[in-house]
Amino acid sequence: MRTYLALLILTLAVSSALAQDPGMQAAQQATQMAAQAAQQANDQMMQAAQQANQTMMQNAQQAAQNTPQCYRCAAAKPKFSVKSGKYSSAVTLKIKDSTRGAVIYYSTDGWTPTAASTRYTGQITIDSTTTLQAIAISPYGGRSRVATAVYTLNGVPATAPVAQTVVGAPNAASNSAAAPAASARLLLARGTAVPFVFASDVSSKTADVGDKISLTLAEDLKVGDVVVVKKGAPAVATVTEVDKTGMAGAPGEVFFQVDSLQAGSVLIKLHGVAAKEGQDKQGKAVGLMFVPVVPVGLFVHGKDAEIKHGASFTAFVDADTWLSPAD
Repeated sequence: MRTYLALLILTLAVSSALAQDPGMQAAQQATQMAAQAAQQANDQMMQAAQQANQTMMQNAQQAAQNTPQCYRCAAAKPKFSVKSGKYSSAVTLKIKDSTRGAVIYYSTDGWTPTAASTRYTGQITIDSTTTLQAIAISPYGGRSRVATAVYTLNGVPATAPVAQTVVGAPNAASNSAAAPAASARLLLARGTAVPFVFASDVSSKTADVGDKISLTLAEDLKVGDVVVVKKGAPAVATVTEVDKTGMAGAPGEVFFQVDSLQAGSVLIKLHGVAAKEGQDKQGKAVGLMFVPVVPVGLFVHGKDAEIKHGASFTAFVDADTWLSPAD
């Protein structure tokens, strides 16, 4: 019994001595401080991740509010009554939009439709292979995403860009005072189609408002059978609006206009506007919005708008113009 008590007293004494050992105490304190620092660092990382996520959401909301297309009042994407596909005969279809009071515009020439494009007023008949694009504009000015459908008619070539050719002088009487006496002068009538091709590539990624785009006349411009401007004559278009690719699948866009064509010493005034939009990836972005913790879909960007060298575009003469035959 005395031996047991002696051992117990000795053990307690050793434990007390170890507890009072400064080295052991320092080691314990260091361990505790390391654990606390690790926990604090982990808490800070979680807070930083949450703050970054909130900032990203706020930036996305701000970008949506600041979009020039009036995001909050945008129209719904139009729908075609006939789906894309291959057909053996002409296709007649309707375009509808669910936004109350929206106006629909469409194009069949490969250019993205704008408010200057053909307004939809009734069913459309597609009688050759065609890419049909449509937008809707709400009463508040908000534009929808572009709806696209490709109708392939077996054995029928693709539709060439529609050219509103007007040859003659429907307004000659009103311009008789300005007509020169020389019989060699020819009247290029208002509304005459002027076909161009792009002389260089254009991209929404690098373009800026005010940039000049080089065009060339795609074929001889004639009044009747007389050539007044030869094929290859240079012209210039101006970039009027550029939208870069954006979050949530928003595509890039380029808008431009052609103002004039030089014919010797005479400037032919033109009117012609068009737009090109890149691939819209909204569907992919929406599908990724539900990824836990971080809505990955916000980081999905659409494709840049690309206009390739050789792309065709038709402008129109803006006013009756007297010209001499080309040399």
